[in-house]
Amino acid sequence: MLSIVTLVRDRNAMLDRLLAGCARQRGGPCEVVVVRAGGSEDPSEVAARHPEVDVRTTTVPGTQGTIPYATARNHGAEVARGEVLAFCDADTIPSSGFVGAMTSALAAHDALATGEVRYLAPGAEATDDEAELLRRSAPHPDRDPVPASGVALGGRAELVWGLCMVLRRSTFVRLGGFDERFTGYAGEDTDLSTRADAAGLPVALVGGATVFHQHHDWFDPPVQQIRATVANATRYHETWGRWPMEGWLAAFAAMGLVDWEPGSDRCSVLRTPSPAEVEACRRTLAAPFLARTRPSGRVAAS
Repeated sequence: MLSIVTLVRDRNAMLDRLLAGCARQRGGPCEVVVVRAGGSEDPSEVAARHPEVDVRTTTVPGTQGTIPYATARNHGAEVARGEVLAFCDADTIPSSGFVGAMTSALAAHDALATGEVRYLAPGAEATDDEAELLRRSAPHPDRDPVPASGVALGGRAELVWGLCMVLRRSTFVRLGGFDERFTGYAGEDTDLSTRADAAGLPVALVGGATVFHQHHDWFDPPVQQIRATVANATRYHETWGRWPMEGWLAAFAAMGLVDWEPGSDRCSVLRTPSPAEVEACRRTLAAPFLARTRPSGRVAAS
């Protein structure tokens, strides 16, 4: 069985669409483990709308509207019963072939797996028509191309992110799960992907296992999460000797928020962004991708 593990913090409307996607699955049994941040919206009412989906909800402490990503993902994995763990963000919608394709891929390959991630235009998430979701979405320009069907081995580990990261439970345990020294926002998934790569685990690009990313406001760079992002980037650099999320760090530096440059050994926050600077970085248009690539880390819409 495959377990989808998702984290939710005041995103019940998006969770509702994720569960609707789970209800449309064609291949094999699955369950959904919803890990909620304490103090946020209760997802149990949303789960009750989908009695055909095996949903289990659990809670981890949250502070000031945040969720401890690494701890929450590990907790979800502990609660899950499946032999395959699929970490999918609450703002994604799995395609109807997701469970079947991923289950088959992980039965054949001990790998770090991901499917195609397609970013939806505003309002497109309202439809249940998968053909319409495909028509009104775009693939990420910097991610490895995924085959239409079957499995291609050899993708880049640093581009397997927590919004769609799938592996065998036994492999997840062998790798040690997510490093809970990463707190708050970003980096814990890149660290696990890097550990998988260092352990010789191939990346599997799985055809037919598309996930659709629901449109929402985002920040470029994520100035509202600057301290957590810098702390986690520093933790990654201390472990691996290179910087993740370099595009974000460069953008912070250009704004005078951090002391950092490529090749440096440290990154420090110089000041907190003003409310006006935070709002200036908010993005709401249906233009999820920037022209530039962010090596070893995120692009703005993730």
